[in-house]
Order: sequence, then C-alpha cells, then structure tokens
Amino acid sequence: MSDRFDSLDRHYKIIEKLNMTTSTLFWVNAALSIAVFFVAEYLTAKNILLFVFTITTLGYFLIDSYLSIFKIPKVEDKRRGHLLTNSFNVPLDNERTNKYYNNDLEPSLLKLGANIFENSLFAERVTHEMAKRERKKVGIFVVVFVIALMLRTTEIELISILAQTLFASTLIPAYLRLEVLHFKNKAIFDSLHDIFLLYSQSINADNQRLSAKLLDCFVKYESAKAYSGVKQDSKIFHKINLQVTQEWEEIKRNLNIGTSE
Repeated sequence: MSDRFDSLDRHYKIIEKLNMTTSTLFWVNAALSIAVFFVAEYLTAKNILLFVFTITTLGYFLIDSYLSIFKIPKVEDKRRGHLLTNSFNVPLDNERTNKYYNNDLEPSLLKLGANIFENSLFAERVTHEMAKRERKKVGIFVVVFVIALMLRTTEIELISILAQTLFASTLIPAYLRLEVLHFKNKAIFDSLHDIFLLYSQSINADNQRLSAKLLDCFVKYESAKAYSGVKQDSKIFHKINLQVTQEWEEIKRNLNIGTSE
C-alpha cells in the first residue's frame, strides 16, 4: 500500500456532511427569524414560518447533539487509538493507517511526540485557513448588526433578533473555539519544535524531563481537540496537503527526526 490511507476517513466524511447540514439549518433558522418579523401582520404566513422554524430548530438540535455527544467523541477515541498504535506499535484495534504518520522513529514516547508534532503542524495550517473564512462570515454579520443599530428607523425587535442570532447562538462561540484551537495547535507545534531541536543536539531519549514534556504536549493536544469540538475541514486539508507535507519533510531533515517511507 503506497497511497495515503486512513480508515477513519469514512467516519469523518459522515461528520462533515452532518456539519454541513447543521450549518445550513443554522442559516435557515436565522433567515426565518428575520422573515417572521417582516410578516408579523400576516397571521397565516407568520404561522407557517414559525412551524418551519420549529421543525428546522428541532432538526438542528438533534443533529448537533448527535455529533457532539456521540459521533465525534467516538471517532476521536478511534483516532487516539490509531495515534497510540502507531506510536508504540501496539495494536489497540484492527484498523490501520498508511502514510498518516510520517516518521521513521522506533516505537517509543519520542515517536508519539513526532506524530503529535506532525499533527499539530497540519492542524495549525488547516485551522488557520478555516479561521480566515469564519472571520469573514462573522465580520459580515457584525457589520449588518452595527448598521442596524445605527439606523434609527430599525425596529428594536429586529435588532434583538440579530443580536440573538449573533451572540446567543453557536455562531460566535464556534468561531472563538476555532481561534483557540488554532492558537493552541501553534503553541504545541512551537513547543515540540523546541523539544526536537534539543533532542537533535544529543539529549538522551530516556531523559525524564524530555518524557514529561512529550506527555505534556500529548495531553495538551488531546485536550485542545476535546475542548474545541471542531471538525477540521477535509477539503482544506487536501488542498494544502502537498505543501504542508513538503514543509514537514524539511522540518524532519533539519531536526534529524527521520524521513518518510
């Protein structure tokens, strides 16, 4: 098997489709909330919109709950198992990956650190692109909200609907969690870069301080993913994969971590 393969891809595709569905339902709900305001005087139209709003809100709640409570944690457990299986050559399950973790270190805590080093590099790049896209989305909504506040003719009810959509929904919290995840991945990457820079200068791989630092990075990486609940965009990953892979190969050469198969 020479091509990159990850048995979790099929699970992540399902998550991506459901995320797309929840995103669509969110914007439908936002549009319906505003539409209800403009048809308030037309009882039949208002009741129809409120009925549709109720259905889409229920759909959003069910799908979002399924993702956050069941699907994503289950897939993340599998991913963590793959990470540890590759790092220590201990088969924690029957699934396998190929060219997902790319270093030739012997199974060890050091290999775990190298795997997280590579993951944090990709995660930092992917979340950076995702954050740029989300900044535009949130920025547009904030501009609309500010303009509505500045116009004296804007009804207070409409302003409250916009405020609820912007601040009391998942829009701002999800964006902030994405920014935090990006920041934490960058910090983990920088920390591991320093660790492997010192390791390449002949620090003993069995050094207790080194082991503690590697475990600390592992815990921080996993806790960041668990806290954010962010599913990284597969399209962005595949778009930047070649460029970031080349960067990872250069990092490995510079820090004497090893080369890909």
